[in-house]
Amino acid sequence: MSSGRATQRRGKQIMSSASCANPPEELVVATVLRRKCGTSPFDEHWLNLDCCGLVCSAITYFLHLYGCYSVCLVLLPPWMSSEMPNNSRQLSFWGYLHSGTFCVIAFLALMSHFKAMTTDPGAVPPDAKPLLEEDSLAADEGKSANQSFLEEDVTTGTGLGDRISPVTHTRVARRMCRRCNAYKPTRAHHCSVCKRCIVKMDHHCPWVNNCVGIGNHKYFLLFVFYTCVSCMYSLCLLMCRFFGCLHAHEGGMPRTRSKAVLAAVARVAVHQSTPQCLDKPGDLLTITGLVVEAILFGLFTFCMIVDQWDVVNTNVTNIDRLKGIGGTESSSPGALFALSGWQEVFGEYKTRRWFYGRSRLVVWLSPFARVCLPHSVKNEILGYRRSCGLDNFKRAEFKMESCDNGGPQEQVSIL
Repeated sequence: MSSGRATQRRGKQIMSSASCANPPEELVVATVLRRKCGTSPFDEHWLNLDCCGLVCSAITYFLHLYGCYSVCLVLLPPWMSSEMPNNSRQLSFWGYLHSGTFCVIAFLALMSHFKAMTTDPGAVPPDAKPLLEEDSLAADEGKSANQSFLEEDVTTGTGLGDRISPVTHTRVARRMCRRCNAYKPTRAHHCSVCKRCIVKMDHHCPWVNNCVGIGNHKYFLLFVFYTCVSCMYSLCLLMCRFFGCLHAHEGGMPRTRSKAVLAAVARVAVHQSTPQCLDKPGDLLTITGLVVEAILFGLFTFCMIVDQWDVVNTNVTNIDRLKGIGGTESSSPGALFALSGWQEVFGEYKTRRWFYGRSRLVVWLSPFARVCLPHSVKNEILGYRRSCGLDNFKRAEFKMESCDNGGPQEQVSIL
């Protein structure tokens, strides 16, 4: 477990970066509890313990499992199966194909949700420091104004945000978060639920029980995408089933051409001329619930995809758009459009593996592939730098690991 350090600066004790080197004699001034799950910088695994978020996540998993049950065990067996001599039912090839495809889509959606919920969305570590370019810009502003600039969320005066410019020897304000009492990068925003500053924060989503930031934006988009595909897929199956049963019970040709086409598609798909609609009358309630779920969440996720398409294309989050911040203003000074919005969200991959190397789209659509940013521009994209050795601290993409084998508590010390 790494130890945080505090140094003396202008008579004030402030938190500084942790170091992996063995420090000289230290005076322990605080002990920090390290929990198994949480959102603090010292917790082992990232998981928001907010009650509302946990309930919404449980509902999300239940709805996907309900969809799998309704499609695979209620909708398809009476439709795409054949009766065996022992009065049992055997799914046809098309039944297995549709069941397997729907379950795979639901599995990808749930895995994307799990990754979006348990991945650090890009929380700013307590030892974060401004980039060298920002230091230079701050020094220039201090020289021209001879005083620190004022912002809405910047601490001024003699607080934690002050520092002395090595060029002008004037007091320059560093952009600080009043709630975290730590450096706040240009593209970061404080989340009151996670209680952390999140880089490139778009919004806090209760359905994934996490903020949507640069660290988990890909998994959030994949969750929304696969959920929308699952809803559309189940709606298509329901429509084909409905018109097929309607034609079978009418006993004649459909009255309209559209009904005739849909009924023909349903009959050809299952190779069955007189299908049995439902095994039990009670299954009608299950199918009705599936229809409501597919329509409501299909429309919701489709609207989310349209909104997020604009967010990724313009590289401007919803919070930045509400604040009137454009793409170039929200980017770090040293990396103005160093990567496009799509590359920032889904990563830039240069791998020689035969499978992933063939198509970037396969990696982007996989919830198992981690987001990789080029090392040369990673700090500029995040908007901060870290002290010696702390790039080895990782939690998922930004996961913080120990420098040594410490106990469950962490000591904050001062020289």
